[in-house]
Amino acid sequence: MQTLLESEYLWPLLVIVIGTLALLFVNIFLKRRISTLEGKKQQGVRMPRLNFLRFFQRIAVPLAFLGLLTIATEMISFNEKIQNIVKTGLSIVMTIIIIRSLNKSLELAFSRYFEHEWTDDTREKNLRPLLSLFKFILWTLGIIFLLANLGLDVSTAIAGLGVGGIAVAIAAQGILGDLFSYLVIFFDKPFELGDFIVFGDKSGVVERIGIKSIRIRVLSGELLIIANSDLNAARVHNYKQMLQRRVLFTVRIAYETPADKVEKIPTIIKDVIGSVETIEGVIFDRSHFNAFGEYSLNFETVYYVPTNNYRIFMDTQQEIYNKIFRTFKEEGIKFAYPTQLLYTMDGTTSPITTGVLPGPTTK
Repeated sequence: MQTLLESEYLWPLLVIVIGTLALLFVNIFLKRRISTLEGKKQQGVRMPRLNFLRFFQRIAVPLAFLGLLTIATEMISFNEKIQNIVKTGLSIVMTIIIIRSLNKSLELAFSRYFEHEWTDDTREKNLRPLLSLFKFILWTLGIIFLLANLGLDVSTAIAGLGVGGIAVAIAAQGILGDLFSYLVIFFDKPFELGDFIVFGDKSGVVERIGIKSIRIRVLSGELLIIANSDLNAARVHNYKQMLQRRVLFTVRIAYETPADKVEKIPTIIKDVIGSVETIEGVIFDRSHFNAFGEYSLNFETVYYVPTNNYRIFMDTQQEIYNKIFRTFKEEGIKFAYPTQLLYTMDGTTSPITTGVLPGPTTK
């Protein structure tokens, strides 16, 4: 009996004990090292070895333990009944370790992707449910594979899953459509959090991008919730990604303005735009006397503001308008407003000016 113990069970037992202790020691060392590197990472220090150590601890160590069990069981000869029990137990452990390793690989790839500079924590939180869905799918496939390895008939279960999947897909086609639209938005990135977008007759700032819907804070203050598929199918104007804003405006001058002053107007406007102080880099494009209007001489001007900030654009436009108004007043150039001349039978003329009548006052 002693000889049997030494030859049949002692060496496999030593392999398991020594190997397990070694793996436990390696696992403890890796945990401490990973904890130290994570602390440095939180301080803003880049740690390229962190993902490698995580991979080794979460995937390589469990796989090494699996190999250890396999070697130990191969070293022992059991009778047929015990052999079947050992194989069943080993299959279960093997399935669990492999699925956990695949899940950890997904998590590490996920974490690696979100370590880049162009990503943010909010996008990571939005994608977490999809990661959980992939894990669930892996566990389902692993359990089916395990049952098939154990000799059970899984064809009925697979057929049931297929029929159930079709039924769920038909019942939840709207939700699935929003899910796929979310993936399109996530990877194509037509807009991001904080972007000001315009679609249809709505406009606002994107506050949250979810798996089912997107939340947008519109200009009037309320929160607009729109399905991903609806927004994905719409034409979206993204003003946050606008590098510069093209501005066109028209100045209308009275017909009584002398010709020499009319000729100076494009130069005056050019000088005004060139002297803007609100923001640097305002680009003057053109200013032309472009039309004889019904009651005015029309000058069309185009310039560019190098910002997507609407408030800065409005401040710039206000500065330009104030300077044009002040300069025209100094030059004696009058702005035009809707005016008509009424001819009487005796040949005299009388100007008729259109305007808004004052309304009733309230006390």
